[in-house]
Amino acid sequence: MLEKQKIMAEKLQQLHKNNKMFVIPNAWDVASAYIFEKQQFAAVATTSAGIAYSLGYCDGEKIPFEDLVYLTKKISSRINIPLSVDFECGYSENIQLVKENAKKLVEAGAVGFNIEDGLLDGTLSSIELQVAKIKALCELKKELGVDFVINARTCAYWLNIGSEKTKFKTAVERCREFKNAGADCTFVPGAIDKETIKQLVQNIDVPLNIILNCKFNDFKELDKIGVRRLSVGSGPVRYIYGKTIELARDLYNDNLEEILKCDFSYAKANEYFKVSMKDK
Repeated sequence: MLEKQKIMAEKLQQLHKNNKMFVIPNAWDVASAYIFEKQQFAAVATTSAGIAYSLGYCDGEKIPFEDLVYLTKKISSRINIPLSVDFECGYSENIQLVKENAKKLVEAGAVGFNIEDGLLDGTLSSIELQVAKIKALCELKKELGVDFVINARTCAYWLNIGSEKTKFKTAVERCREFKNAGADCTFVPGAIDKETIKQLVQNIDVPLNIILNCKFNDFKELDKIGVRRLSVGSGPVRYIYGKTIELARDLYNDNLEEILKCDFSYAKANEYFKVSMKDK
């Protein structure tokens, strides 16, 4: 039943073990995931914010969990590369429910999870709770026989908690605990400068994932420093929806120039998304 997931999980694990950085784009629906695969990315991840926006919600576990399962199944059935899912906080603070939720997502096609410690009130959940969640996911790996990637995220920088010294200390301590609990990769998103990223790599003995940001984003330098996974987060979906909002405003005001000059014709769109034998 889970043969495809086992194969895809191995591929995603290997990307983290290679001695070079890989970029994993974040999709918000089936079409965006398909486009990223067609552009030859080796794997794709979802963005919780993007999925929420696509369903008309704000970010922060606002969508029904069943919608996430449904979308995971739809995306995984249309692409032939590994799919990692933004699991946010696991859609529960109950460890058993987190485990059960993860199982549903693996069965739907997920072979990787982002599990985070950032709470809606701007604080971090307890380290004990996060470690328990990661250990539960490790148990699930064994039970299912699927070595999915656990990407444990700390939001110390994302939520800007404390001074620079405090954020660094918190991120390192938490990532070390996550690694000891069984995480395959640790994720420290936020606007982080080159020297801090270098220090994070040197102080965390597990592959490091960062997010594309305006403070430091030189791919070659990030690879040289030792970053192993680069996410783009909600950047692409915010760009697309920003353009959609502009389009809606133009349409409402009878400004048709941008709409009518689009060169991605109906015929081109149908050809691009056409199902081929390779896709099946």
